[in-house]
Amino acid sequence: MSQPAKTPRQIKLKVPPFVGSLLERLFSASTVKPGANVQPPHALKLTRRTLLYFKSEGCVGCDKLDMFIGRLASASGLDLRVIDARRGELPEHGYGEQLLLDTGGRIGRAYRVRVFPTLVLTNPAGEVERVMVGGSSEEEAIRVRLGLT
Repeated sequence: MSQPAKTPRQIKLKVPPFVGSLLERLFSASTVKPGANVQPPHALKLTRRTLLYFKSEGCVGCDKLDMFIGRLASASGLDLRVIDARRGELPEHGYGEQLLLDTGGRIGRAYRVRVFPTLVLTNPAGEVERVMVGGSSEEEAIRVRLGLT
């Protein structure tokens, strides 16, 4: 008799702002940097400036970004690609053609993504313009950090 699959348990931690800031710097240290040139994986089908949104199932910050990331990209004249590292069986229709499942992690590895959410602003040639790891879940703060104002 097989055992039922365990459901992942979400853990929420509240940390002081200085700890959050320190963790953000630590986690973002290994992520691709602005100015880097990353050969975009063919699956991304980049044709113009694109906001790459790396997310994962159970990511609290991702849940908040989901509420407005499409609007932010559209208002800024950017294409959007949602690279989902999920392991579950959630419906794929939420983002339509913009959603790419990265179950093997190949796209995430190309951009050295280790933390969710991560936002990467890139052009079709693969030049990384801006990167945001974790951080704010406020639309205006993200717009400013990505230089979209």
